[in-house]
Amino acid sequence: MRLVRTDSLHAAAVPAAPERTRRPGAPFAVRLRVWAGVLELDRRLAEGVAPTSSPELALRARQLASRRSRHELAGALDAAVHAARRPSPSFAATPYVAAGAVLDAAPALALLARELRAQAEPPARGLALVSFLICDVGSPLYNARSAVTVREIAERALAALARA
Repeated sequence: MRLVRTDSLHAAAVPAAPERTRRPGAPFAVRLRVWAGVLELDRRLAEGVAPTSSPELALRARQLASRRSRHELAGALDAAVHAARRPSPSFAATPYVAAGAVLDAAPALALLARELRAQAEPPARGLALVSFLICDVGSPLYNARSAVTVREIAERALAALARA
């Protein structure tokens, strides 16, 4: 409480304004660099670079590990399998998935989606592999001619998540 003079004879007690505290988190410049370089950061995390090696990698790893992100990634895996089972017409607004490769990997993708929803603190490498699979247009999920298969990426991600 602080006293505020209302006139020359009276004073009133007014609650003190709460102190403004800075919300803990990454500086704006780091958040901006993460936003601009998300695919490159995911690639580096997927390759096994330690999240602690830079503030950008640390922030991206925290973003991927958030409950919301894990559930979104799991939902995207489920949606890819669903889309592969029911190919959409060529004029649909949904992205094309390499149906054969996705169906071949469907059991691994389903297990991966369950793991993403179940683990509270999964390793960044596994999360980044899933993010690559879903977000990168060059991933085997969308590119049937990719040198690596959807199943291989899913199995690598499962192996990385099993190390938790």
